[in-house]
Amino acid sequence: MAKIYDVGIAPARTFAGSTKTVSPAAAASLVAVSTPCRAVWIAARMNNDGSATNTNAVFIGDATNQTMGLAKDDFKGFVIPIDDAQKVYIRPVTNGEGVAYRILT
Repeated sequence: MAKIYDVGIAPARTFAGSTKTVSPAAAASLVAVSTPCRAVWIAARMNNDGSATNTNAVFIGDATNQTMGLAKDDFKGFVIPIDDAQKVYIRPVTNGEGVAYRILT
């Protein structure tokens, strides 16, 4: 029986990433230029002692709708199988907040 999270993603060769914050609090593409990939991992930002830096949720989606909620302290995050990281948009509830991410290529 397949696991519920088994999405059949091939192993990544690289996983570059960073953090993305958005000011003002509006929808913004995760990356500024087309970035071909296999998947994108997105999680809540944290500081050097492991504490949450966001005060509210951040919503993830496409250019039209950002409805996948990411709790302010969801450090495990989730993986989105996608062919281009520029297609992923984030929308923080609070100005200046955002996500940590890794682009799996």
